[in-house]
This record gives sequence, structure tokens and C-alpha cells, in this order.
Amino acid sequence: MAKVVVVGTGPAGLSAAEAAATAGHEVTLVGMGHLVGGKACSWRDDKGRVVEHGQHIVAGFYDEMRALLHRSGVDMRATSVSGRMEFIIWEDRDETAHHLHFTPSTPRTLFEGLRYTGMTLGEKLAFGAVFSRGMIELAAGVPEHLDDLCLTAWCAERGLPASMMATNAFRCTREAQLNWPGEISAYSMLQAIRIMGRDYNTAEARFPAGGMSEIWWERVAARIQSLGSTIIRLRKLTGVEVEGGRVTALRFASPIPHPPSCPHQGPVPTGPEERMTDFDAVILALPAPCLQAVLPAEALQVPGLSGIPRITTVAPLAMQVWHRASVTEGPRTVVCGLPEPLGFVVDNKPNYPHLRNDPSFGASLHFVGQEAGFEDMDDESLLQQSLAGVRRIPGWEGFDREGVIDFTVVRSRGPHRRYWNSEPGSLVFKPFTRTPVHGLYLAGDWIRSPLDFPCMENAVRTGRQAVAALHDDLRGVS
Repeated sequence: MAKVVVVGTGPAGLSAAEAAATAGHEVTLVGMGHLVGGKACSWRDDKGRVVEHGQHIVAGFYDEMRALLHRSGVDMRATSVSGRMEFIIWEDRDETAHHLHFTPSTPRTLFEGLRYTGMTLGEKLAFGAVFSRGMIELAAGVPEHLDDLCLTAWCAERGLPASMMATNAFRCTREAQLNWPGEISAYSMLQAIRIMGRDYNTAEARFPAGGMSEIWWERVAARIQSLGSTIIRLRKLTGVEVEGGRVTALRFASPIPHPPSCPHQGPVPTGPEERMTDFDAVILALPAPCLQAVLPAEALQVPGLSGIPRITTVAPLAMQVWHRASVTEGPRTVVCGLPEPLGFVVDNKPNYPHLRNDPSFGASLHFVGQEAGFEDMDDESLLQQSLAGVRRIPGWEGFDREGVIDFTVVRSRGPHRRYWNSEPGSLVFKPFTRTPVHGLYLAGDWIRSPLDFPCMENAVRTGRQAVAALHDDLRGVS
């Protein structure tokens, strides 16, 4: 068995550490924060309220993630609620809120789509024709050359009207699935549609019933420890040393500890660096910009890793608002098409058991979006604009500034730009889990895999994929 160091405590790192520990390896899992979950983490503020880094769901195709949670003793039915997949989409072109319902059955979802009032009959018929023709084309899989084409161009080539592509329904579909604010690779989006269309028949989407770190990820961490592994928190990877084509050392610094109520404030390393050399293999489960900062320049010039500097990441933005008012009609799940930068909102009060029967407030609104381009917008302006946007929705008129009990804004603190790793042409730059550097493996939702689009399930799968590659190398399998 090998001594394995896993760096990163998001879903990819937790998955890799659990898989390696289950296989009997001596595992050390290192994370920068005091919480686990990465960009899917949660915490409690100084008033004991749950704050999420982002709004996440467990989609129907999240088989490996469900299995990981099950092995960790998590009862998914007891710790999640049905997403119901009810969408309210605000359309700017007619200044009206329209309802869209997704069901566990793909054919039924298409039928529901024909009832959507936000499109004309001609647009619906054109969409049906494009969808049917596209699914026949993609029956054998999505060809990678479609990564050079944006989704809008792919749809236009097949006759989808420009008027429909300008709707919030079209725009929000890709943003809700992949958190993508700009043009998206046709390959990435069609991969997502193909997988979701296939697996919605077997499982429904679900919201976590509480903070994800608290109810899920810490349970996974506890399982990793129960298997004899070591978890080190509050350590930031500052450098990777490579000699002779092999990873030989890792350098860590201790971040400045911060209170649990504000873990999203990026910790700054302080004090002397510590070198770790006693390992056989390293799995780095980190975002691309973090790897750019820690891998030596010569490693980033090696084929297989040289594309990493071309991969970028987004700046997630979230705001949670505890309000006295309640939603008086319509679903509370997802409202889309609100003004940027926070274009989506969910009322989590019905989803969280500790809030469901609390009469002290009527709603727990969670707004999500992208910060890039709006970094100078202050918290109060974000609040005022977001509330004004959601008040246009029937049944949501009561959310004024006066009724706000409290609110918090969760901003990105890492390097980013507006585009992520799913923009057209980005696939060629993505690395695989096994790297050309001996003993070094990668995991994360941006790493190449059979799933091949960013989501928590891909992160979990690539964590296990990295351990499988390690096993092959230990056995001398090419």
C-alpha cells in the first residue's frame, strides 16, 4: 500500500481520500479551511444561521456522490428534500413571470415545455424539432469537436429561432445547470443535457435539508478518519517540488485562522513554510488557478499540464436574506431571470428543518450568480437590486427592504475572470487525472472524465478516477 497525500477538501478531495483510505492506503488529507466541502461548503454565522457558499442540488445522475454519502452513513431521504424542479422565469420581452415544470420523466418534461407560456407556438415547435434532431445526432455520444462551437451557434445551425435564443428561458437553462454567464461550449452543454435527459428517469433532483458541510461533508470526513486517515486543516499549499520528473515535496503554510462565521474570507499564509516529503503519491484536488500558483514553471510546460494556465475560473457570488415576508403563491424552488449579478433565488425555509416551523421570519432567500463585472457593487446595492427584481414575481411582492431581518453576501476571494472552463475551445486545455509527473494526480470538476462537464458529481468521480489511476500505476498497468 502507498502513502497518499490528498490536497483539497472539496467533493473531489474528499472522494479521493475516501477511495484511497478504503483501499487500505495511508492517507493524509490537507485542507486550507476549518470546514470541508470546498465551493459546496456551508457554515453557521454568529447567530447560528446556516450560510451556504452556493445553492446546490443533488441531481438524478449523481450516482457516485450518493454512494459516497451512503458509505459515510448519510441517509439521503432524511437529509434532503425533493427539488420539485419548479421554475419561475421572468421574461424581459413581455415583462411577465412564466412557470416551467421539470418532471422525472423526460417525455413528460417535453410535454410540460409545450405548455410554457413564455414562448410562442412557433418557437415551441422549432424547439421540439431541434431537440428531436439533436438527440438522434447525439445518440452515440457527443463528439468532442463540438467544443469549438458555442451552444447558440449549434442551435442556430439546426433552425432554432433567434427570438427564442434571446429569451431568459434559453439563457437560464445553461446558467442554472453550469453557472455559466456567457457563451458556453456546445460540447459541455450537450453532455449535460444528454446525461440529465437519460438519468432523470431514475432519480429526482433534491435540495440538501440544511448546511451541506454540516449534514454531508463532515460525515464523509469522519468516515475518512475512521479508516485510519489523518486530516490536517488550516494548511495552505504554497508549492509543489518536482525533480527528475517526479513529485518530491509539498510546501505548506498555516493560513491566518478566521472565525467560523466568515470562512469565505480567503486566509492569508503566515509563518514559515513546512515541507512534506514522506509520501508515494499526491492527489491535488484544487481549482486550476490554484495549481497555476503552486506548480513549478517547468511542470506547467510539460504536455498534459501545459494547458492549465489557459484554464480560468468564475467568481461565484451568493447572498442570503432572512425576511419577515413569505411567498404567498407559486413554488419557492427556483426563480430565474432576475437582474445580474444575482439572477437566481430559492426560498430555503421549507428545505431546512430548523427553519421550517420557525415563525420569527417568513423566508430564507438564497440568491446566486456571478460576481465578475460587479466587483465594485456594494452589499446594500446588491440587496436593494435583488429585492426589487424578485418583487416583480407574483406571490413574491412582500420582499421589501424594511422586512429584512438580516442578510449576508458571500463573495469570491480567488483569482478569476468572467469565463469559466466551459467556454468554447477550452476542452483541449483540460488535463487528465494521471499527469506526466510521476506520483502526481489531479481531481476536480474541471478535469477530463467520461462525464466531462462541471458539477459535484464530476468532482466526486474524478476523485475516484485519480485513485484508480494510482492503482494502475502501482500494478504497472499502462
